[in-house]
Amino acid sequence: EEDTGKPREKYQSRFTYYYPLAIKANRDQDKMKIDVLEYKPKKIKEFKVATKRDAGGRDGYTQRRIGGVLLPVPGAVSDNNTVTWGADTLNPAQLAIANAFFQNVSKEKGQTEGLIDSVGNIAKAIGENKEDVKKGVAATLTQAATGANILTRTTGSIVNPNMELLFREPQLRPFTFSWRMSPRDFEEAEMIKKIIRMFKQSMAVKRSKSLLFLKSPNTYAIRFLTAKGKEHGYLPRVKECALTGFSVNYTPDGNYQTYENSSMVAYEMQMSFQELEPIFHDEYTDLDNNTD
Repeated sequence: EEDTGKPREKYQSRFTYYYPLAIKANRDQDKMKIDVLEYKPKKIKEFKVATKRDAGGRDGYTQRRIGGVLLPVPGAVSDNNTVTWGADTLNPAQLAIANAFFQNVSKEKGQTEGLIDSVGNIAKAIGENKEDVKKGVAATLTQAATGANILTRTTGSIVNPNMELLFREPQLRPFTFSWRMSPRDFEEAEMIKKIIRMFKQSMAVKRSKSLLFLKSPNTYAIRFLTAKGKEHGYLPRVKECALTGFSVNYTPDGNYQTYENSSMVAYEMQMSFQELEPIFHDEYTDLDNNTD
């Protein structure tokens, strides 16, 4: 590739990088394909659920692809689905105030009849003595105002916090992959150098011409393919990702070794990705054919 002194807009024009070189023609080996994409912000006005895996409110992968690489499926492939839940409490005072405000805002029953009447309704609903609920509300408000836990000091009791585990937010899935690459000839050594350069540059933050703004790096499409080039049905499907970490160990064996052309005899490449959007329940379709 000719060095023009300008940053590349695309990483190759005619073909996809690949390692090892034999993987390109090998029809008996499953592969992992990583495409470099031009980053496009999600269209804020479009909140429709995506019907295609490469949609999601952004333009599809094909028209945004500016490079890519074919690699062997790494030795460790895993996904980690997590959702954040957290303990939440609601004491009688909070319940009374929240109920009064909610009814007033939602207009379900017209204007509220007042906080004290709401307390009475709460007492009836939970089957407790109205005076106990008033005492609990009074104790809670007193503690909030003065910091004094008067209820426990005088009765040895505490206000029931009504603790419950509630959903808070989804989490974005992380993916980590690692490859050891050992070039067997000059062409393979050059290919490894281009692959490393592509990921280093594509994940780098961009600057505007005026240097006043910083722009988002490129993003990535990750796909596991069968030997026939079809989507792998037993490995996870991955949404569009950001490359959050990229490291190369140029001496993975602990000592410095090179070939005659000064290329390293081995490289260890580690990549950390994170999806741009969380996984939603309605995106799990056709489960008989896919494992994700």
